[in-house]
Order: sequence, then C-alpha cells, then structure tokens
Amino acid sequence: MAHILKNPGDKAKITKSSKINAKLTWTKPVDLDLHAFYKTKEGLFGHIYYDNQGNLYNPPCIELDEDAGVDDTGGENEENITIKSLSHVESILIVTNIYRKFAFLSMGDTFSNYDGKVIVETDDEIIEVPLNSTEKGKWCVIAKIDNSSSSPFVININKVQKSEPNLKNF
Repeated sequence: MAHILKNPGDKAKITKSSKINAKLTWTKPVDLDLHAFYKTKEGLFGHIYYDNQGNLYNPPCIELDEDAGVDDTGGENEENITIKSLSHVESILIVTNIYRKFAFLSMGDTFSNYDGKVIVETDDEIIEVPLNSTEKGKWCVIAKIDNSSSSPFVININKVQKSEPNLKNF
C-alpha cells in the first residue's frame, strides 16, 4: 500500500518484522546527505551518515549505501539507509543536510527548492514524505520511524534547523 505524508504530523503504520529502506532522492544540483539518528531499545544513541555508514550485521543493523550528489551534481541522485529490522531500535530520525564546502553558505537554502523526498519502503508499504519545507536552514528532519509502541509508524516532521538535530528533541 502506498501513502504520501504531505503535512507535518501525518503518520502511517509500518510492518514491524520487515526490512526497511529509507531512500532520499533528488535531481537538482545540490549535495544533500542522508543521515539516520537512532536510539536503541537499550537507550544508546547513534548516528549513521557518510563518515559512519553503519553495518547491517551488527546492532542496531542500520547501513547507509553511498554519498551521492557530491560537488552539487544534478541528476537522478539517491542515497539509501537500510534497516535490517526494528528489533534493536526504538526510534530513528531520517534527516538530510545540505553539504557546502563553506557551511555558512547553506544557511540560506530552502529544502523545497530541491525536489527531494524520502521514500520509506517495507515488504508491504511505500510511504513517501516530500521534502517541502520552505524554512531556511542547513538541516531538515524529514521523518521519524517510531518503534516505541506495539505498532511502529512513520511520521512526517519536515522541520528545518540551523544545527545538527538531537533525537532527544523529537
């Protein structure tokens, strides 16, 4: 089943036992980087991104595939975070940032300019969260995968901020 979560606060349930893929796609000439900030069921916090790509075979079993769009390359850009299962994870923030060699240059960017979206896929669901915030900033918390109850779900957040997000605030 396919769902599009158009507005912040919109939610969709996901299958707990399935492998999950969170895919960031965009075509505009910008270097967006996909990040996963997670909290394990044991209360440990972590961060998967281009410098720490994770590992599907060691808990929390989350892995990033590649760094796309380097040097503001346009085209069919895609970065994927795979979550082998939610058995070790309480929550995950799916986040992007605009990479610029001189970081201060990205503070005036608006994420809605880049035709980006995150697609969360399981064996049974496809959930799309458009990157449509018109706020200016370097970071955008796009979505949260919440596994703190018996029925996990994806929630559209689309919150832009100037500094790296902290999972404790979401």
